[in-house]
Amino acid sequence: MNGYWFNLALIAVLIVFNALLAGTEIALISLRESQLRRLRAGGERRATRLVRLAEDPNRFLATIQIGITLAGFLASATAAVALAEPLVPVLGFAGRAAEPLAIALVTLTLTFVTLVVGELAPKRLAMQYAQRWALLAATPLHLLAVVSRPAVWALSRATDLVVRALGGNPRQAQQPPSPEELRDMVISHRGLTTEQRTIISSALEIHERPLRAVLVPRRAVFSLSDDMRAAGARDALARSGHSRAPVLRAGHFDEVLGIVHLRDLTTAGDTTPVTELARPAHSLSDFTKITDALRQLMAARRHFAVVVDEYGSVEGIVTIEDLLEEIVGEIYDETDRDTATVRAQPDGSLLLPGSFPLHDLPDLGVDLGDLRHGPYSTVAGLVLARLGHVPRRPGESVRLPGWTIEVTGMHRNAITGVRLRPRRPRQLQRPSRRGP
Repeated sequence: MNGYWFNLALIAVLIVFNALLAGTEIALISLRESQLRRLRAGGERRATRLVRLAEDPNRFLATIQIGITLAGFLASATAAVALAEPLVPVLGFAGRAAEPLAIALVTLTLTFVTLVVGELAPKRLAMQYAQRWALLAATPLHLLAVVSRPAVWALSRATDLVVRALGGNPRQAQQPPSPEELRDMVISHRGLTTEQRTIISSALEIHERPLRAVLVPRRAVFSLSDDMRAAGARDALARSGHSRAPVLRAGHFDEVLGIVHLRDLTTAGDTTPVTELARPAHSLSDFTKITDALRQLMAARRHFAVVVDEYGSVEGIVTIEDLLEEIVGEIYDETDRDTATVRAQPDGSLLLPGSFPLHDLPDLGVDLGDLRHGPYSTVAGLVLARLGHVPRRPGESVRLPGWTIEVTGMHRNAITGVRLRPRRPRQLQRPSRRGP
């Protein structure tokens, strides 16, 4: 009987050993690159060992797998011989099948206990306390790796060959998360407030968004003519509610002479030509990404930029405020016209300007799928692409999956207003307040 309890204790020790190794494996895999950088900067010996292990996945995976395999093999062998034998007399009613039945019962019981205690529970705990678990296990795992180095070397080389043959990179510990995965992680993170989630996810979303998706189109830009004097320009700029404006040669937008600031107009003499006060305009391509544009404007210490297309024609302007609003939402000051650009109608339709950005439609509960990703950036652009011609008058419409878009306003050749009508009743989301 003493031998029976000894074998039972041995099996328990092997299961605990298996649990420690299984948890350590998950803890090391769960460590983020930012955690490893902090540990490396700390300089602690235990942390240094942990970083070396994490940076060599073949080494720690092979070491852990050797330990788990040996623990499982020894536990199964011990249980089959030592624990099954005392059950045979109890199962005597089964005749010749008593011994196989006893082995089967012991195997099933051992498998259940090993899965729960030796695998699932420690792995779940290790995911919750990855860094703490990994630090505690770093030194023992390092010693185990030293002892089993020949076997680890052989397994690592063989694993490298197989991974390389299957098209993988044996030196890459973990594929870095994509922007979409990072955004999903942020949205599901319970430790962040709603505002923090919005700002971080917006910053990730704009990574690939070009300026042409957010610029103020040239027809909507307030400008000053080059024949104006400081007094007239000052009054016009003050009435517009802007602090800066481009100065155009003879009113032609493709000839921007510079940017004039209200502060300079205020300190200048009334008869000073605006051309003498205009500062050189900073130009950006409409293909420039928002993040790159922010970086360039900050480096140049500019607040305002002219956006040009591939042919050199001016498409519009952007300001740092416009770019920041893509991250934090609308920034209103005392001069802004605080009007809602989206109006929900009783019939479930939405009225919005033609310049409404397509990438903001999901905020209204409007999902157009892949139609949002095309050679256009506004609702008006989508309508023009689907119609194939410029509408002559309001009333023309296009049918999209789940939606119909009707033109409600025109100014010359520009679509100024549209109505989005759902093709089936829906629960309207509260529209956001967003400017063009």
